[in-house]
Amino acid sequence: MRFLACCWFIVFVGFGCSEPAKLSLLDSSVRSPSGDITAAGSVGVLRLVPGDCFLVGPDEIEAVDAVPCDEDHQAEVFAIFDLADTDWPGAAAVAQVAKTGCLDRFRNATGHVFDPVHMAITGYAPSERSWKEDRKVLCVVTAHNLALVRGQVTHRSG
Repeated sequence: MRFLACCWFIVFVGFGCSEPAKLSLLDSSVRSPSGDITAAGSVGVLRLVPGDCFLVGPDEIEAVDAVPCDEDHQAEVFAIFDLADTDWPGAAAVAQVAKTGCLDRFRNATGHVFDPVHMAITGYAPSERSWKEDRKVLCVVTAHNLALVRGQVTHRSG
């Protein structure tokens, strides 16, 4: 709740998961048996799961610096969903589906109503280049100004 109180939000759609490669599957973090990150490490974007927290770097296309959510971080993955198995629909169509899909999943994933005054949501979606191998959208929530926060807004399933 503290996270929501300190954040300003707007909606963004970014294209983060470009070409899947070995780096995208990297996970040098340490995870608990329940899957929570307990020690920071580089995590490939294709290994991120809802509830993972990370620091936003200059280039988080392939990997991010993941940290435990009780440590300072700027972003949290709150949902992941697959896009339809179709021919490349175009960047604008992918962006719209990512934006809508992330907004639709926010309340179920966090238990909070999305308030664009307090939060920013980014949908990291595949590019045309990676479309054949990657159809996943990563829904990420940040503070509007990318301020450092602590805590977790995502409900863990299981």
